[in-house]
Amino acid sequence: MQATQTLPDAAKDAIRREFDRAESNDPIVLWWDDGNYLEDILQQACTDLSVPLKTAEKTPLELRADPVDGEQVWYVPHVKAPADTDGDYDWFRDIEHTGSEVEMSIEDLTVHVFGSERLQAWELKNATRSDNPQQRREIARILHDQLTGGQLPTLEQLRTQIVTGGYTDPVAFILENGWADIDDDRQTIEQMTDLLTSEGVDAVADENDPGAIETQTRRWAVAEWLIHAGADAEQFPSEFRAETAGAHDLPELKSLLNNTTSPGLIADRYLDATIWPDVVDTIDDPWELSSCIVDAALERRLWEEWHESFDVGDYEACLDRAEERYDALLGSEDIHGNYRGGYGPDNPWTQTWEQAAEVARLAHQLDTWDERVTDDVVSLYADEDDGTWQIDNAVLNLVVSGEPETDLPREHPATETLDDLRTELQSTYVDYLEDLGDLVTETVEAGAPFVDEDHAYQFFTKESDGLESGQTVALFVIDALRLDLARRLADELREYVATLPADAPEFAVEESVWLGTLPSETEFGKAALTPGEVQMFDISLVNGDLQPLRNNRRVTTNRRNSLLDGDGWRVTREDDEGWQSKRVAYFKNDLDNMGEKELSDLEAMLAQRVDSLAEFIGTKIEQGEWDQAYVLTDHGFVLLPHDVTPEKISRPAEASDSGRRWIAGEDVDEDSPGVLLDASTRLGYLDANVSAFASPLKRFSKQGVGDARFYHGGLLPQEFVLDFISITQG
Repeated sequence: MQATQTLPDAAKDAIRREFDRAESNDPIVLWWDDGNYLEDILQQACTDLSVPLKTAEKTPLELRADPVDGEQVWYVPHVKAPADTDGDYDWFRDIEHTGSEVEMSIEDLTVHVFGSERLQAWELKNATRSDNPQQRREIARILHDQLTGGQLPTLEQLRTQIVTGGYTDPVAFILENGWADIDDDRQTIEQMTDLLTSEGVDAVADENDPGAIETQTRRWAVAEWLIHAGADAEQFPSEFRAETAGAHDLPELKSLLNNTTSPGLIADRYLDATIWPDVVDTIDDPWELSSCIVDAALERRLWEEWHESFDVGDYEACLDRAEERYDALLGSEDIHGNYRGGYGPDNPWTQTWEQAAEVARLAHQLDTWDERVTDDVVSLYADEDDGTWQIDNAVLNLVVSGEPETDLPREHPATETLDDLRTELQSTYVDYLEDLGDLVTETVEAGAPFVDEDHAYQFFTKESDGLESGQTVALFVIDALRLDLARRLADELREYVATLPADAPEFAVEESVWLGTLPSETEFGKAALTPGEVQMFDISLVNGDLQPLRNNRRVTTNRRNSLLDGDGWRVTREDDEGWQSKRVAYFKNDLDNMGEKELSDLEAMLAQRVDSLAEFIGTKIEQGEWDQAYVLTDHGFVLLPHDVTPEKISRPAEASDSGRRWIAGEDVDEDSPGVLLDASTRLGYLDANVSAFASPLKRFSKQGVGDARFYHGGLLPQEFVLDFISITQG
């Protein structure tokens, strides 16, 4: 039964009716209130009627002051005969001849907004009128709020709001709050039972205990969602067989998740409770119900079957199912960044299935990476869509995502299985790195696999058009930016420039694969990224010391800065200094420093550093007037799991110089440890015999250098296959 008018409209009708009955040409309506809940409503009504409203502040006698001609309303914001006062104060007997006296509270006026259904509205008033002042104020607030707006409620919605303290849906109230602060007197229990059964919750029809009403309502709602998802309704007791007309009629619990601001509470309440285990056990394929995100019995069956599929190696199916469950638990994001219809991204159930998807994806990649028959190691690793760089990215994500299952109840099977899967994949990752190293060894020994690639030492020549002196250029040289991190950075930069104001310049973010200088260490890599002609750069043995040379002079940090300065660059290592120049070269070593210092939580720190770099670079691009910007790096790195330690190999006698992963010397040959890089490799710049490790588990002992799990200098693609980013305006 819908309200037919607002409280101000009902007040106007009452006032006009009393004016029409008056014997005087200048009638007065005296309106007594009980609680002063109607003053603004009467003010609106009188404004619409164009009649004066006079309000008594302290005593009704004030209303006789400053008389006016014509129709008017006098308002007394308290009862005519207070409860603590003897007698009936009829102070305005003359109004009998000039107008009318109205004694009406907000509850009384509410009856009038329902028109022909006033009898039921009176029943509402009698059922909800409270002698408790605080409770009455809350009732008056609800009536005022609901009956003065544009969308008028039904009588049942008002009843529900008054009983629940503000909810229009009795089922949603019980599902989210339980019995909460509702009175547990017999009358209130009967009202709530009546409200719930009127919404189809037959399971509470015979209950008279608040706890039982709460339990049965929740069981009914879970049954409703299971049936809506596809469970056989006949498996449930008749009073729990909620009717579901179709996909557009949402189950009450899902509807609640579309509106609640506390989805985590719903998850804890309905995924942490086994509600219909017998029914769930009868389901042949629980994945048919994966959209139902309540009932621990279903959640546990889904995980157990997912784990069984993983154990038999059906990784693609595991990935699809984990993503399916993750999407259901996540819900959908609205324009304000809130999640509706699910539990959001920060809930442990959601995060556990998100990691399950990462686990399945990584397992599939590790299982299939070597199915491509190729001797092009660079393409195998760096291909944007299918390259094995994604394995490094997935391992990093897996570590960063932590152990979400530890926040689940102990009964969830993921608490016993997910950690084992992470450990297993870390071990498989090391096997993959070893196999990849073997493949590099084979391809190098079989020929010259790097001849047709772009090499970092050629960068300034090949990009000369983008580095013309007339252009404003920002050069960001980030130490140890491994290919997967660089691609993550490029994606974040694309997102950044896409959010720039409409009147800001447009920027295109593009990537290209380059090979870092071998050995893949900072000394050689940064020396290569220095202005100068291609034929002027080489790496040679000088008195037994392997050195990067340009124009036959060793390139040290000072020399590199001098060369950059001579080519018109302002070199800076500070975030806020030197950026007023038109050609800025910014150097940052923090990624390498974090790895080599063996900091804890290294994976998380690397991921966070990419985020901060994206914001920093994006801000500089936005603030400056740059025609062109580049993000370069000198080398990548190998990052082993925590429990893996590389083998330390003593520096052989034939070596005159060495690093973590390479040796150099006149007598270094094919019998030396590692893979020989000599003239036959045709790198174009290496004028020395160098042997480098391709195995991830080998390194040369070097005084003062620990056996960190982070290192570089060798021949794994992770160490020397690089991603350079260009950002172009226009």
